[in-house]
Amino acid sequence: MNYFVNYIIEAGLSLGIFTFVYWFMLRRETRYTATRFYLLFALLFSTLLPFITIRLKIFASTAGELPGIDTTQVNLLETVTVYASGVPQRIGNLFLSFDYAMLIYILGAFAALFVISAGVFQLLRKVSVNRIFRLRKVRLVVSDKEFSPYSFFNFIFISNTLTKQENWKSMVQHELEHVRQGHSFDVLFVDVMMVFQWFNPFYWMIRRMVRENHEFLADKGVLKLGSISAAHYKKLLLSQAIGGSPVMTSNFFSIKTIKKRFKMITNNKNKKFTALRYSIGVVVALALTVMFACEKYEAENEMLSENIIFKGGLISQEEFEQMEIYYMQFNDIDRLDALYLYPELKEHLTADTYSVVFEEGDPSASEIMNKLGSLKNFSVSINSSSKPIDILEDDRQKSNVSSNGEEVFAIVEEMPQFPGGDMALLNYIKDNVDYPSIAIDNGIEGKVYVYFVIGSDGVVSDVKIARGVDPSLDAEALRVVSSLPNWVPGKQRGENVAVSYNIPINFSLQEQ
Repeated sequence: MNYFVNYIIEAGLSLGIFTFVYWFMLRRETRYTATRFYLLFALLFSTLLPFITIRLKIFASTAGELPGIDTTQVNLLETVTVYASGVPQRIGNLFLSFDYAMLIYILGAFAALFVISAGVFQLLRKVSVNRIFRLRKVRLVVSDKEFSPYSFFNFIFISNTLTKQENWKSMVQHELEHVRQGHSFDVLFVDVMMVFQWFNPFYWMIRRMVRENHEFLADKGVLKLGSISAAHYKKLLLSQAIGGSPVMTSNFFSIKTIKKRFKMITNNKNKKFTALRYSIGVVVALALTVMFACEKYEAENEMLSENIIFKGGLISQEEFEQMEIYYMQFNDIDRLDALYLYPELKEHLTADTYSVVFEEGDPSASEIMNKLGSLKNFSVSINSSSKPIDILEDDRQKSNVSSNGEEVFAIVEEMPQFPGGDMALLNYIKDNVDYPSIAIDNGIEGKVYVYFVIGSDGVVSDVKIARGVDPSLDAEALRVVSSLPNWVPGKQRGENVAVSYNIPINFSLQEQ
């Protein structure tokens, strides 16, 4: 239901703002072509705005991490992504959240579609049962019934009695202007938008404004030809003010509209600052886009340039390729391991993975290489003058985090194993996470980092949120991780020890 409510609100507010700008700033303007495109753009933009999403990237910081959890000493597992769609429970939630408001909206949309289809059928039927004459590039459909003339694409519909009236050719010329300027495309477009916007009162205002503007444009076109004076043309319009018109036509006669057309025929002067007035529509569109379409998301530790660590600092791939040195390069080192190796670079390490490069013969490399010996998930590339440099062995790194009186390690000789392996762990979390319905209804998504410890007995403990998103998502992530079955415990020097982990669970409302 959240998407439906968002659509109603965003489309309604957007079209309302555009209507407000037109009513107070543009409705008396005589640049009818500019007004035409303003109104059509306002309707199209407001209809599509709720579906537009512009993702603005922001870099994640460590400010949201819990005190007491040293993320430089925690193993980061592969991200598990859970979608709100595609999960069986979501289907149930969809039906449970389906209410009468949605039903009314759908029925209204079908009713609008029926009206449009009936209008097209009615026009086609008139074409098939009446006499047709060619007039320039259009077809004149003559009927024995009395009605005001109207046009639809290259068909002009007139009554047989119209030819007996004075200046009837001027009325036909009026309809020729509608055809020449392609007003039927606008009418059809606006009526199709009725399917999406029928509930919106501003839609019906825009719809009327579009048709009024068409009449202003056609009037201007007829008078520009000079075949009839403005005074005689006004009398002719007044004489045609009586009579109906079908659902989908370019004709739009009413006493109130005739009065407006009289004023616009007389008012043919453009006001000052007209371009500025229309530019406000562009400003409104940009403001609405920023307000409704833009959303921020965290670029989790992503950096595109400096992701190589060399001599205690960061360099880019381009800088590294320009160096003519013999080296050993350790690749695919994730951020947490890079923080473990170079804690002094904590504020600068924001990429997902890094490469650590040592120049051959660098005496300062021994300490870092001792730490590298405790890691296992990396690859090595060598450009050496002699033989590869050996990675020195040392005690595996210990963490300062304690759990149940046990000393908790970050890296050990034999890491804990989930029953069935890493893929089984990912599948377990995916199968057991239920995307909270309250989060779906409120459009909440994001990545939750959960810290936990595998004890020396293989039991999961000390489950905490290292970085949260929303209470509902945090609680669900905690529930699932706390329910993990016992692991095969990790070992250090042949003894079972406790090892800490951090697993990201990404809640996403829709698949990317």
